[in-house]
Order: sequence, then structure tokens, then C-alpha cells
Amino acid sequence: MNAMSRKQLGMKKYVFAAITCLTTTVGSAQPANAIQAQAADFWRAATQADIEAAYTLIEKNHPGVLPEIGDTAFRAALETAHTTARARALEVTSFEGYTATLAAFGVALGDKHIGSRPLYAPIRVDWSGLITSKRGDRWIVVDEEETPSVPSVKGAQLISCDGRPAEDLARTSLGVFRVDWSVEAQQIQAAPWLLVDEHNPFISRPKICEFDKAGQHVTLTLPWCQTARSALTQKFIAAIGAGSAGFGVRPVGDGWWIALQSLTDRAGPVVADVVANAQKLRKAKFVVLDLRGNGGGSSTFGDQIARALMGDDYVSHILGPGGNDCGDVWRVSEDNIRQMKYYVDTLGPTRGADFEREMVKQLARAEEARAAGRPLSGPLTCHTRVGRASPRPRSRLDGRLIVITDHLCFSSCLEVTKAFLDLGALHVGQTTDANTHYTENRDEALPSGLSRFSTQQAISPSAPLRYGPFVPAVAYDGNIADTAELERWVIGLR
Repeated sequence: MNAMSRKQLGMKKYVFAAITCLTTTVGSAQPANAIQAQAADFWRAATQADIEAAYTLIEKNHPGVLPEIGDTAFRAALETAHTTARARALEVTSFEGYTATLAAFGVALGDKHIGSRPLYAPIRVDWSGLITSKRGDRWIVVDEEETPSVPSVKGAQLISCDGRPAEDLARTSLGVFRVDWSVEAQQIQAAPWLLVDEHNPFISRPKICEFDKAGQHVTLTLPWCQTARSALTQKFIAAIGAGSAGFGVRPVGDGWWIALQSLTDRAGPVVADVVANAQKLRKAKFVVLDLRGNGGGSSTFGDQIARALMGDDYVSHILGPGGNDCGDVWRVSEDNIRQMKYYVDTLGPTRGADFEREMVKQLARAEEARAAGRPLSGPLTCHTRVGRASPRPRSRLDGRLIVITDHLCFSSCLEVTKAFLDLGALHVGQTTDANTHYTENRDEALPSGLSRFSTQQAISPSAPLRYGPFVPAVAYDGNIADTAELERWVIGLR
């Protein structure tokens, strides 16, 4: 096994440009011996220890556990997931069983923020030669490895495998070990993995599948073979059909395009460019906020862009002076307070005065609550937006405001999308992912040293329990990764 980050996978895509299938003996019976028994004992013990540590991390730091929150569904999901994971751990004998057990524990909690982050991944997987994509309620083969004597099913609809409907197969595998199956965007993100085998011992890989190709029925015995994980990376990205906005501010036609692919530190220079060009952007026919590929970070950057475009008074009237109805309420635990201090001391100087000021205030509230023995840093009741009774100020933006999302929009990207919709933006592109009202994610190393696990630390009282998905007013059916074509389409919208 090699340590593999997503960046490393992308860097190695040229090394494995050609997919080579090798004979694999994974899963074949081998005689038991002392070394195998010791290895099985190790993986079982590592899984048990890490599951308990992950459970404790959630139980001691996640606000949803507190009776004051009243989230009985989350507390029940946590206990059920813990019980199930402990039972699975007893059957683990390999790294693949270890990662699957931790993954399922996180998925069962219904929030993509919560989950395991393995530090290692096997460099090879078994592949059927087919890549699927979820399009509505249909599973379509969008890529395949051409194999002599094997009929092509590219473009065909996957109907079933081993007698099981494709949807059922996906729900009981991807929907247990990869994503929250109730969120359509996450189904689309996971779809390319349906016919890839990572040797999860709790899943039986398909053998014989049925397809519909242009009205013709095709039965195919899947030609499983071993290939480099990195060889599939670009195929997966294409199958998901998401885009990459990049970063920057540029004129497009008689409008301006703000590319904001994340809400991390790389967003800072984009905000600075918006501020520097504010007068030009305000007079343009349209301004686009392109959030393709944006998985979150800090919504502060989105708030700063909105204020630069539309003016402080207008944004404060619509969203409130802080950019939303009320701030987050933190669960008061020693580890959460330590994280808040890190935000103030380390992130504050790089995220701007507004972020630093807010975190200093939040930390003071949490420390005051700790001294008073209160479990939360503030009340869960949320005052409504300030200034609604006063006359509505005029937005300083003359043209149309457009926000673009794809299926990857998650976390703070959802908050920015919602804020821009409230400010009157036209939403175009693809339906977003979904979030919960729990916020402020952090992760910690697990005892084995093989993975990290994450928890939420705060709650947004003004947000609904489920935040999103946001469905665009105008859906984009083209290749959303093609920026030039997307620009032409947006110009044509007017």
C-alpha cells in the first residue's frame, strides 16, 4: 500500500495512461497459517480501537448528541451505527475490511462532513472494465475498456446484475459504504465506483449483468481484472460530470466572471480582485459567481464578494449584519475550544479581520459558557434579520447576478449559494449536494495511525436540519466542465 492523496493521484495520471489488466488472485482460498492469523488479529483489533475512538470523538464533541438540541434521530443513528460497526469489526481480517467498517460508520450518520479519511489506499483495484454514470433514475455505461471478444456496452443502460436491479445494487453497496443515498448529488458522485471492486469483504461483486443498448438486450459476464487506481481517476471525474471553476476575476462578453473553486485561502486573492474592480463589476450587464467544483471552506469569502458587489447596507438588510441570521453556536468541549483557539491564532491573520473578529467573539462566548457549566456557547433561539422594517436599500449592482453550481457544491458552498439566492441571484447549472445545520468540521488521528475521523463542532440555529440540495432555476444539460461553452451559454441566457 502507498499513501495516496487526491493531488498525487492526479500527478500520476500519465504514468498509468494505459490500463493494464493483470490476473488477480484476491479472494481465492489460501491455507491458514500463523502469519495470516496474526494479521487478521491485528486488523480486527485496529478496527475495534478506531471505531471506539471515532464514536468517542462524536459523542464528546458533536452538538447533535446533546439533549438540548433535541435531535433524537441523530442520537439514534449514532448508537445504531456504533452497534453495527462493532459487529462488523469482529469479522475484519484485512485493511479493506478495516476501511469499509469505518466508512460505513460515518455514512450512517447522514452528514458527509462526518467520516473516515484513510491515510493509505491500495494502488490497485479490480475493475470490470466499465464506468457507470447516474443520470436521473438510469445507470449508463459512459466509458469502457475495449476487450477482444467482449461486446461493447458503452452508452447502454445497466438494468441488473446477478438478478438484482442496478438501483438496488448501488443502494446496498455505494449507499452503505460511500455516500448518503438520500442525496441525489452524492449518488452521482459515487456512481462511477459501482463496477469497481476494492475488495470490501462485506460486498459481493457482480458477475453477470444485463444491459439495454438501443433497445437490444445484452448479457455480459464481467471481465474483472486488476488495474492501477490512478488509471481510473480521470475517468471518474468525466463520469461525474462536474466542473472546475478555477480562481480569478475576468471580463466575459459585456459582463464579468468570478471563478471561485473553493472557499479556502486561495479565495482571498479573488476577493481582493473583486474589491479592486468593484466599480466595473457594478456597471456590467451581468456578473457570474462560478462555484463549480467548490466543496466549501469559509463562507466569509462569499459574504465579502456580495458586499463588494452590492454594498454593505443592501447585504445587511437582506442577510443581516453578519452575513446570515445569527452566528453558529458551539458545543462547549475542551477539544472544540482548543480548535477555536487555533482559528483565532493561526487562521485569523490569513482569513481577514471579519473572520478573526467573529472567532474571537465565539471563543469568548464558549469560554464563558464553560465557566458557567453550560454545554453550548449560546442560545438556540435565533433572532430574525435586522432592519427588515426599514426601507430596503438599493443594490449597487446594476446588472444581473448569476450563480453557477455543479453536483460538487457542498458545505460552505451551500451557504454561499443560499445567500446569493436570497440576494436575488439567478441560479443555473446543476443541483447541489446537501448539508445539515451542523457546522465547523475538524478531524483527528485515530489510534491505529491509519486514518483520521471527523466531527462537527457547532450548530447554525437559523438553518434547517437539512440544508439543500439547491435546484437551479435553469439547468445546464451540456458538459459543465467545458468553461468556454458554459460562458457562451450564460451569455445567451440574457
